[in-house]
Amino acid sequence: MFSSILIIAIGGALGAVSRHCSSIFFESYVPGKPFISTLVVNVTGSILIGGFYLLADYYDIKDTVKLFFVVGFLGSLTTFSTFSFDFVNMINQRTYFLAASYLLLNLGISCIFIFIFLKYIRA
Repeated sequence: MFSSILIIAIGGALGAVSRHCSSIFFESYVPGKPFISTLVVNVTGSILIGGFYLLADYYDIKDTVKLFFVVGFLGSLTTFSTFSFDFVNMINQRTYFLAASYLLLNLGISCIFIFIFLKYIRA
């Protein structure tokens, strides 16, 4: 039990640091638009979780790897709470088109990638 928690904590720490580095990176290239980083990490996280389960279908991946990568790393890398905050902030600023686009891109692209990977798992 304790080893599982430690594995998740290490993955979570790496995911959180990766999320922070993503914010810094995108802030330097797209200043004043922190939602771009959130969109990128949410889509990337969906691609990675889909890819992980695709590989898990072909290879015997240990539960500890799943705990580290999916629960820990991806759980802290992807940022649904930040996504929600950004969306509400856009609504409050009356940038409705941007808010709608942001919502559709985050949900649409993320779901499409998971659908594609799960389709390959079942193929």
